[in-house]
Amino acid sequence: MNQNLIHKYLKGETTPSENQELMSWIEANAENRKEFLRYRRLYDAAIWNEAALSSGNTEKRTVKSVTFIRRWMQVAAIIAIVITGTLFIQKRILNTPENIFTQTIEVPQGQRVNLTLSDGTKVTLNSNTKLHFPSNFSGNKRTVVLDGEGFFEVAHNKNKPFHVLTAKYDIKVLGTTFNVLAYNNSDIFETSLLEGSVCIEDKKTTDNLQLKPKQRVSLVSGKLTTTNFETDDDFLWRNGIYVFKNEPLTTVFKKLEQYYQVSIEVKSKMISSYKCTGKFRQKEGIEHIIKVLQNANDFSYKRDEEKNTIVVF
Repeated sequence: MNQNLIHKYLKGETTPSENQELMSWIEANAENRKEFLRYRRLYDAAIWNEAALSSGNTEKRTVKSVTFIRRWMQVAAIIAIVITGTLFIQKRILNTPENIFTQTIEVPQGQRVNLTLSDGTKVTLNSNTKLHFPSNFSGNKRTVVLDGEGFFEVAHNKNKPFHVLTAKYDIKVLGTTFNVLAYNNSDIFETSLLEGSVCIEDKKTTDNLQLKPKQRVSLVSGKLTTTNFETDDDFLWRNGIYVFKNEPLTTVFKKLEQYYQVSIEVKSKMISSYKCTGKFRQKEGIEHIIKVLQNANDFSYKRDEEKNTIVVF
C-alpha cells in the first residue's frame, strides 16, 4: 500500500474511492491491519507534537510536527511507539494514584529515541525503555516516569523542579545533565551526574543522597554506593556504543538482557570473578558481543532462539 495514501487518509484528505481502496486493503489480512495501526501510532505521535506547539503555552517547544512526520514515514522500522490517551501509572511507582500521564514512548530492542519535552528538556532513551510524561507540565513540578535508561538535559526552572520517578528511587533536579539506568525488572540502578546537581530520594525512607558533577550512585548489595567517573564514555550508548569498564561480567550480562530483551542464565560459578572492559556497537547484536566476551574469558554458551535465552556455562 502507498504510504502517501495512508498519510493522506489519516489527515482526512482522501476521496471516497480512496477510502474504499484503503479499507479493502486493511480488511484483506491481519498484516495489513498491523501496518495501518503502525502508521496510525506514528501519526498520533505527530499530532501530540503539533498540539504542544499550538496550545498557547509559553514553555519552549522545539519539535516540529511536519519534520517528525517526514522522518518517521521514511524509516523502514518502528523506532518508537507513542501511545496516546490517558495512562494511569502504577501506585508502586508514583505513590500517588491520582497522577495521570497522557503520553508513553516505548523504545524497541536495538533502537534509540531522541525527544524534546514541552518544557524544552531533551531526553535520549535507550533500547527497551519506556518513558511516561504529560503533554504539558502543570502545577509546581515537572514529573516523568522512567523504566529503562535515559539521558536527560533538563531545562532550568528554579520554580518548578524536575522529577524522574523509577521503581526503585526518585531523582529530583532543577536544571542539569544526568543519566539514569533503572529497568523495573532488573536489580540494577545507576544515576550519573555530568552537570548541575541531583538528589536521589529513597521511596521507603526519608533518606536523600546529593550528587556532585562526575559522581555516580549505584545500587550495590541493596545499598546505594557513590563513586567518581572521569570521562563520558559510559554515555556513548546515545551513539549506539555500549562501554564497559572493569565491570563484573555478571553485571554486563544483566545489562545486555535489558538492551537486547533476552534472558541470560549463568551456570558457571567462575563468571562472578570475571571483569569486562571494552566497547561494543549496538548494531552488531548480542551474539557478537557474547562471542567477544567468550574469547576474553573462559566460558561456553548456548543460545536457544525459540525460547530467547542464552545459557552461559
